[in-house]
Amino acid sequence: MASGNEGDPPQAQGHRGSHGSGLSSEGRVAEEAEEVFRSYVFYRYRQEREERGAELPPDPEIEQIQQELESTGSQVGQRLALIGDDIYKNYDDEFRTMLETLQPTRDNAYEHFTKIASSLFESGINWGRVIALLAFGYRMAMYVWQRGVSGFLRRIAHFVADFMLQNRIARWIAQQGGWETTRTGNTKGKIHPRAGTAGFSAIKYSRK
Repeated sequence: MASGNEGDPPQAQGHRGSHGSGLSSEGRVAEEAEEVFRSYVFYRYRQEREERGAELPPDPEIEQIQQELESTGSQVGQRLALIGDDIYKNYDDEFRTMLETLQPTRDNAYEHFTKIASSLFESGINWGRVIALLAFGYRMAMYVWQRGVSGFLRRIAHFVADFMLQNRIARWIAQQGGWETTRTGNTKGKIHPRAGTAGFSAIKYSRK
């Protein structure tokens, strides 16, 4: 993602740059969020292809992620795709409807992403809403790709990470023990299918 593009998120302190080991715990969570998101996308896409078959054509950018699936972050993404399956299935139609209404493009995708993502967390942060954020990012990436815009997945990964850092979601995840806790802890028991997108139905989406 080239910096300075109109549709890109602003750079947030503590997330990117030459900080290295000097990153705060929340900065580290935000940095890891990109890898977690890409892994989530890979496993969600694979599940969708198994269900839809030839109806969903191969996406070279997503399939390339398979080469990166050896780290802890990739295992977290897989775990979240599995335990968040109900959230995805319950709200994917709503995600699709919102995207058809907003019709995001490369230039305005970040604006629309933050508008919808902010509505997710209006009443607080929980793991269900974090997973719903990943699910929406996946659906937006697929929406844009299916309309002929390639190379967009990494930009969405940046959107997710920057949004988490700027809105204290990364801090909340760090306070829970980081991404690792979703792989080793009892996160599934804390997730309810309708906990993810509370607030979506109260929002009126209009094209501007």
